[in-house]
Amino acid sequence: MTAIRASLVYALVAAAGVACSGCARSETRGASAPAAGGAIEGAIQHPAHVIPAMRICAIGSGAPGEAKRVCVDTRRYQGRYRIAGLPADEYIVIAETEGDASMYRVGGHMQPVQCIRAPCPDMPKSVAVGENATVDGIDIDRFYDAREDFPSLRNGR
Repeated sequence: MTAIRASLVYALVAAAGVACSGCARSETRGASAPAAGGAIEGAIQHPAHVIPAMRICAIGSGAPGEAKRVCVDTRRYQGRYRIAGLPADEYIVIAETEGDASMYRVGGHMQPVQCIRAPCPDMPKSVAVGENATVDGIDIDRFYDAREDFPSLRNGR
């Protein structure tokens, strides 16, 4: 991207009042997010030629219905994300694309696991966020057509 194009993009983003590194919208579920806090950020490594718009959530420790969930919505072509306002905790980071795409619809920051019987699906890798700390390099690096073990990131579920 040339310097002129980059300047134009940054000017358009600033004029639109977009916060959180190009996120279209951010949402916190549960208790209201503090003004300060930790952050998780990384690259979106979607296998499609064009990175689709998606919702990316950091889900904290605790029971599934009670865990702190902070989400950001990204735009089409956006190659990075940032989730800010996180209290110190352990999080998993998962994503769900927008629209009706049937391939590579869900993804996350994943790690391979060892098990006795194959196939052994990759599992979300836990990320420790300290008080007011930013953890970079938490890439959304694996995508799947579907994962029944991932919570829905739409409709508040």
